[in-house]
Amino acid sequence: MNIRGVYWVLLISLSLTLLFQWTSEKREESVNEHLLSAQTSSLSVNEGLVSIENNELYVVVSVATGNIVETRLKKYPVENVEGSLGYRVFGESSDTAFNYYFKSGFTNTFPLYAVKDLGSDYVLLADEKLGLIKKISFNDSPYELSVVDESLTGVGGKVFASLYRTDGKALDLKRGALDGGMMNNSSYEGVAISSERDPYDTYRLSRLDEKKEILTRSGWIAFVQKYFFAVLIGSDEYIYNYQVFPEDSGIYRMGYTVEGSSGAVSKKHEHRLFVGPKVRKDLMERADNLELSIDMGWFWFLAQPMVLVMDWINGYLNNWGLTIIVFTIMIKLLFWPVTAKSFRSMAAMRKITPELNEVKEIYKDDRQKQANETMKLMKKHGANPLGGCLPLLIQMPFFIGFFFALREMVELRHSELGFWTDLSAPDPYFVLPALFCIVMVLTQRLNPQPAGMDPTQAQVMKYMPVMFSVLFIFFPAALCLYTVVNSAVQLAQQTYLYKQQGALNTD
Repeated sequence: MNIRGVYWVLLISLSLTLLFQWTSEKREESVNEHLLSAQTSSLSVNEGLVSIENNELYVVVSVATGNIVETRLKKYPVENVEGSLGYRVFGESSDTAFNYYFKSGFTNTFPLYAVKDLGSDYVLLADEKLGLIKKISFNDSPYELSVVDESLTGVGGKVFASLYRTDGKALDLKRGALDGGMMNNSSYEGVAISSERDPYDTYRLSRLDEKKEILTRSGWIAFVQKYFFAVLIGSDEYIYNYQVFPEDSGIYRMGYTVEGSSGAVSKKHEHRLFVGPKVRKDLMERADNLELSIDMGWFWFLAQPMVLVMDWINGYLNNWGLTIIVFTIMIKLLFWPVTAKSFRSMAAMRKITPELNEVKEIYKDDRQKQANETMKLMKKHGANPLGGCLPLLIQMPFFIGFFFALREMVELRHSELGFWTDLSAPDPYFVLPALFCIVMVLTQRLNPQPAGMDPTQAQVMKYMPVMFSVLFIFFPAALCLYTVVNSAVQLAQQTYLYKQQGALNTD
């Protein structure tokens, strides 16, 4: 028995046990803090505030201003526990001074509203002195609000609707490393506008140094953030001037004015406000190019069709974890011809590695001769050092696109697979990082080691699986699951081809 090996196994097991205990305590503490923050930061409905709700949304409105100051998504709890409040898009935080709200009306008017009528799913506000009326209610489409601004006498100002936001991170999105913050913090946040000129134009708040304007029919404007967002959707019946303003007294403003003929009197307009989850198939039905608000990286044109196929698969399996497994296997099988070519080249290199080492040793004092003999040997056996890399490069855009798709899919939030209760959060049991380490070690043994590799470099390569596995502790379980399945299938394919080529027993 290898005593040293036993010691290493015991040491690693003890370390994982202690790490599991520590992270379990930290996660429980994080959940409790998150729930408390969502509860205590909630605006209480009092004389100055009223609330309306339906099956999807709980909405808080400031009576005097008519602003929508808080929205909660009732079907998307802050935490996956009993009694959790819904996720907020609009809202404010007393801890961070964050504030995000919606406002609409007529330019150059300063109403002071009072409640004229209030139902469970609508509120009617009025300023009798100025003759202004505002009705906020729910549209038939889920997660959509209708905001109607009306002037009984007509006003010279333009109709407007805007989102007002301070700088800072979105409410109720976890930022801690053990909660998936590494991926959450890297998601794109900024203003996005879709118009006839450009289907998707974006601006980061930190780079807004001057006012941006786009005049267009229809289109939409939103503040893009991970999983959930608010968007103002235009109509084909009107011309909109979409605007984004630099920071003013700590507030960023983005929205539109409805353009009419010069000197026209504004009387009534209905605004369409979506506040909800970024589900691709749903966004596609609401407005043109709205699905682009789901940030899928440089290879979005590959990632989006992948999500479409995954959604189709999930329609049969009804489990996103199983869907990821099946789709990953499908991709590996689709690229089998390319992968096979890569592995055949690697198998040939593996078979002649001992001979390459001999050549390097014999001609160690003559680099020119060493290079010539190496080329002759590779040509003789049909081996190409780049043959294993180039086919893999062809596949990389697809796997990167898939990676980004999984990172941004709200469908994975609180989705279950076995004892994993949230695929959007890191694996609390470290099973997937450990499996990835095992698969990486086995793969590393198959890959041909370059002839004459430096011992120090060889040692670094030896511990690479462990380094990557530690990093995976902080990755969402869905991404780890995809990587483990992808690597495991690749290992099986590689082993099969090596055996076919007679390259398994060359050490």
